[in-house]
Amino acid sequence: MIVMILMSVIVPILFGLLHTIAGVYLIYTKGNMTALGWNMLGFLTKSVFMLFMTYMGISILELDFRIYVPILSFVWFMSHVAEAFYIT
Repeated sequence: MIVMILMSVIVPILFGLLHTIAGVYLIYTKGNMTALGWNMLGFLTKSVFMLFMTYMGISILELDFRIYVPILSFVWFMSHVAEAFYIT
C-alpha cells in the first residue's frame, strides 16, 4: 500500500513540481516564447512519464491496476490543472 501511494501520488507530484519550477524559471529568464516551447516539450515528457509510471506500477511492481491507474491518472490531471493556474 505504501509503494502504491508513493508511485501514484508522491512521484507524479514531484515530477510536476520540477516541471513547474523549470517553466517558471524559463518564463522569467528567457521569455514567453522559450516557455511556450518548454510547455510543448513538457506535453511529451509528461506523457512518456505517465506511460513509464504505468508500466513500472503494473508490470514491474505488480500493483493492482484497478486502483493504481485511476489514482495515478487523477493526480497527473490535477497536477496539470494546478500547474496551469500557477504559471498563468
